[in-house]
Order: sequence, then C-alpha cells, then structure tokens
Amino acid sequence: MAQRCAICGAEINLLQSQKLADGNYICRKKCKKIGMKSFDYIHATLPLVLDHNQQVEEGTRMFNALFLPRKKAKDRSKKLKSFSAHLFVAPDLGLMALAEFKYKFFIFGKYCDKACVFRTGDLYLYDEEKATVVIDGKMQTDTYMHFGFINTCGLSDFYEKCDSHREVVKYFNQVFGIEKSLKNIGNTWKNQINAVKSSVAAVKAGIAGDADAADKAARMITSLDVMQYGDRTQINQRANYVVAAFRAGQIL
Repeated sequence: MAQRCAICGAEINLLQSQKLADGNYICRKKCKKIGMKSFDYIHATLPLVLDHNQQVEEGTRMFNALFLPRKKAKDRSKKLKSFSAHLFVAPDLGLMALAEFKYKFFIFGKYCDKACVFRTGDLYLYDEEKATVVIDGKMQTDTYMHFGFINTCGLSDFYEKCDSHREVVKYFNQVFGIEKSLKNIGNTWKNQINAVKSSVAAVKAGIAGDADAADKAARMITSLDVMQYGDRTQINQRANYVVAAFRAGQIL
C-alpha cells in the first residue's frame, strides 16, 4: 500500500519510505537526505524531524560562515579545535559542530554538505561507550564517544569515533572547570563551598517557612549543578551572542 511523505507529500511505497515513531512516513529520496546520518529516524516523531531539518539548514550555513574560516585562523584564540573528521569546537564562539562533507569531483573540491551546530555549554554527556550504531546504512559495533546536549531541538544525542577519547574528556573537563587536577583545585573548591552554602540556606528557609524559600531552593539546585558540571554561564552567553549576531546577518 502506497503512503504519502508527511513532509513533501510525495507518494511512496515501502522501499521508498522511512517510518517514524509516531506512524508517519517520509520519503528516503528527498526528505530523509536532509538530515544527518547520526539522526535516529526510527525513534523520531515528525515534529522532531522537522526541528532537525531546521537545525541542519541553519547549522550548515553557520558552519560554512563561522567554523570553516577558523580552520586557517592565525589567531590561536580563534583556532578551530577538531576531535575527528566531523567534530569541531570553536572556543571563541562558545559553539561546537558535527559536520558531514562531500566532494565535487572524486577526491577534489571538498565542501560541507550539512552540519549541526550546538552551544558548547549545553554539552552534558561526553562519555566513552561501546555501542552499535548505524553508519551508512550498516550496523557497526565499536567504542565511540557518546555526546548528549540539553536545550537542543532536533539532533541532541549522537555517537562519534574520535581520534583520542581520553583527550575529548580532558578537554571538556578543562573547558567546564571540572578537571580533577591541582591546577583546577581552586575552581572545584569554590564550587563545592557555594553548593554547600546554598544547600544550608535553602534548608533553613524551608524550615522557617520564608517567602523566598522556593528561590533559595532554585539557587541550591543551580549551585549543585555547577559543582557537578561546572559553570557554563559565560560559555552560553558567548554562544547566545554569536547566534543572535549570525541570525541578524552579522558575520563574526
């Protein structure tokens, strides 16, 4: 029985269609190709696919405009950091990206075909895991870095084979100020003290029935979050500024 693509409306048969988790179908020839290879269509709903398509459309333009020029940047503070052929971090932008590339002819004319850009501060999972993932339509079991982002519509979770998994963990721990080293002991100690102070204040306010007990409880949760994951405030502020400027037509 023929189906219709929920995005473009094309009539599709079983071999031409990709069924989504909510029962909708999309065409493989056009609409599925919009997304990244890392995107899980089997467990995705139509709204999530549409979010991902928008994410890829903007992410590809952003990667070509902001990330690619930084590959050859002379200023070290603007130098692009790469962990694989597809994963890049722009420290001065507060952003990171997962990109796919193609060639115009054979092995010549390499260009970015599609990309997703994330706020680095939204990265809350970067663990080494043994997993079975789909790569170019084939199931492959290996050890990957598992990345997960909060506050992200579309693709927010993916596996990537990196050059050095240990270096990935070390780098982001340093960026977020949660590295367990003598150099970073000041930040770690300060975050722990702030978390304890906020916890005590919240408990006292709850017992006393203070009007601002809820506010103190919220600050306690934030402090505990910072203690565990590091303070992402400045990184996200930088990323928000860059994204807003890009959407306003400014190239940074």
